[in-house]
Amino acid sequence: MQSPSGDNAARPERIQNITGSSVAEADSTPGAGGHSEGHHYQSLEADSDPASQWDYAMLFDPPTLQDGLFRLDHPVSGLLPDEPAASIALSSWDPSAMAAPWNFVGERSVLSLNEGETIPAQQYLDESIHDTRDSNSPEEQCLRAQPLNPTTTKSSSQSLVKTNNLACPTLPRDLSTLSSTLSNYFFRDVITLYCTWDSSSNIMRNILEKMWQSSGALHHTVLSMAAACLSEDFPHLSSVARTEYHQALEYIQGSSPQSTKNVDILLAYMLLGHTASWLNPQNLATDMFRTSYQMLQVTAAADDNGRSLSFFSDTMDYWAMLLVYLTDSNQLGDYQRDSLVGPADPNRRVEPHPYSGISRETVRILTDIGVLIFQYRKSMSNVKFLTEKDLDGFRTALREARRLERSLLAYRQPDVSRIIDTGDPQTPLNHLQRIDEAYRCTGLLQIYRVFPDLLNERYAPWAKDDILRPPPATHTPSEEERDAWLTRLALHILDILQEIPFESRTRSVQPFIMVAVSGELRRSSRCLQAPGLDLEGNQALSIDNDSIEEIRARKFVGSRLAAYTHILPLHKIRVIFELINCVWAALDAGERNVYWLDVAQEKNLGTMMG
Repeated sequence: MQSPSGDNAARPERIQNITGSSVAEADSTPGAGGHSEGHHYQSLEADSDPASQWDYAMLFDPPTLQDGLFRLDHPVSGLLPDEPAASIALSSWDPSAMAAPWNFVGERSVLSLNEGETIPAQQYLDESIHDTRDSNSPEEQCLRAQPLNPTTTKSSSQSLVKTNNLACPTLPRDLSTLSSTLSNYFFRDVITLYCTWDSSSNIMRNILEKMWQSSGALHHTVLSMAAACLSEDFPHLSSVARTEYHQALEYIQGSSPQSTKNVDILLAYMLLGHTASWLNPQNLATDMFRTSYQMLQVTAAADDNGRSLSFFSDTMDYWAMLLVYLTDSNQLGDYQRDSLVGPADPNRRVEPHPYSGISRETVRILTDIGVLIFQYRKSMSNVKFLTEKDLDGFRTALREARRLERSLLAYRQPDVSRIIDTGDPQTPLNHLQRIDEAYRCTGLLQIYRVFPDLLNERYAPWAKDDILRPPPATHTPSEEERDAWLTRLALHILDILQEIPFESRTRSVQPFIMVAVSGELRRSSRCLQAPGLDLEGNQALSIDNDSIEEIRARKFVGSRLAAYTHILPLHKIRVIFELINCVWAALDAGERNVYWLDVAQEKNLGTMMG
């Protein structure tokens, strides 16, 4: 594979060896408007047609709910047991294969060998599709697959192993190799589960389909992601996923410095960073984030393709948003927004991003909010006795929070006429608009929870229409009034999500929103008190309509996450479940000021939530 021109392009000296500590970490756990006013959380079955209903008994068997908490079969502590070395592995990709010249004769592609000699490409690939090296059983021979690995010499072509006719009753007859099965599954299912929308316009799909067979890094990344998604139903694929993950990293490590500007290397490394949590839920791969940004800087200096550069830059922004709530921003290295592509052109048409949709600006504001909250909570946690310096730090943080609040209140979605249609009937534009609105309200919720003075400044009794256009404050609220207002805001956000059918591909970004609002779904204090007497003199717990709405909201969150786990069975979804359960357990125990970020840090339940 030839590297693009631009050898003399400026390349930051800080580019490090792309090995990254995540190679080791992957196997170890490191220490407005238009919505109904009522909150009628219907079951998922009621929202879907019969063909799309999910069998929750497969996940909850039987469905036992204790104190409103959703539980899964496996505890978080048992998510990643020590695994033996992979017994099933796909052969390593040989980068020298790309030096072989491929030509087209009529409608047939041929591979040139020595001078004047060619063989039909399809015949070559058919002959090289199986590898029986080191096989111990017919089953292992069927499972070991040799990736498309053309070589450049005649002698090596003569040594190809012919297709083995051994019977393999555990595999469908039409599956010739594990490699082809996994790659087919990836392009058919994994991309559609991973992105908020998918069609022939999806730039990530375009790059992958064009380059995965000619790029060792993308080849192994594709197989790793597919195997990870299938490992719940086929446990032996867990070792395949890890092996392919490490092979992709090793391939990138062995690439020349010049190749770091190639889009296939950059995309593969970003995908490996995003999906490190698929293998180890607590692995945030911040080292891979830093290296990805450095690689993007090199690519930006050598590539003038504005569309691909915008895609990679927005990918970094979305990735940063997920990280900054769970780790110090210092872990992001020299990441800066807009440093590569500049601010958006207000007259340019908006192409939805496969991850963030139309929420480019909202995601960036949420990132700034996350940086502020993490740093503020960290500094305040170390305060034993208040000093003037501590007060100065608080005032600085409050000013920044007020600025971000005003940014969210002033934000306006892109005009519909400027947005390019995704071409995905499962994710129409209005789904992306609702996610954008949910992000906006979620940002306000985080600000008002951590900086209650800002809610005091605008407080008026709850009215949905006043969320983004606050009227003059009526009075300074009590703590109970603030909590009730924030709970109504959380219920409003979940109303927005409920308007999006589960079949929408935006489900892949909804877990972050659900976790961020979970801490406001508290039962009223009356419901948590000791039993009283009912009208007939019998013992009865106090209950009110607000508590019923909050329990319905919890069930909506639990059912949607359960269904998401059913179609994308990744270990990290269980960690998200566990985090939400811990938040609710603390609330039900009567704790005040429970914040999901604090619980995630205390319980080591931080994971990539998108």
